[in-house]
Amino acid sequence: MKRMIWSAVVTMVLAAAVAIPVIAQPPQGGRGPGPGPGRGWGFDGALPILRGLNLTDAQREQIRTITEGQRTGDNTRQNLMDLERQLQAAILAETPDPQKIDDLKNSIATASAAQLAARIELQSRIAQVLTPEQRAQAREALGKAPAGRRGRPGPRVKA
Repeated sequence: MKRMIWSAVVTMVLAAAVAIPVIAQPPQGGRGPGPGPGRGWGFDGALPILRGLNLTDAQREQIRTITEGQRTGDNTRQNLMDLERQLQAAILAETPDPQKIDDLKNSIATASAAQLAARIELQSRIAQVLTPEQRAQAREALGKAPAGRRGRPGPRVKA
């Protein structure tokens, strides 16, 4: 009986070890290249508000150049994912090391702050490409977006 309980516990822990990182991954796919899922203001589908602004071809090209430049110089997302995998491994270790877990938490916080700073920089640069009228339209559209989903496409629901 005791052996069966331990087998069940070990099976659940292993299943969690596999499932948690998979569940924690942001959705893949989207509308073409961009900084990545949950990625902020990339033009190619990451910010639907930009699609409704009637951008000129020149603005589209400027935004595309900005987002491509950000993508080529940015590995913060991959670094953050690697750190989170390391944290999961440390938590699930045979003998978890509290110091290592604490160090990884701090590294994840630092990487998250760097990712946020990069996203803000990208959004600020894109905002400078917009006309004052387009920025006003974007603010208005953002105010109408459902809470918790602002700046991200919502689920498509047929009425």
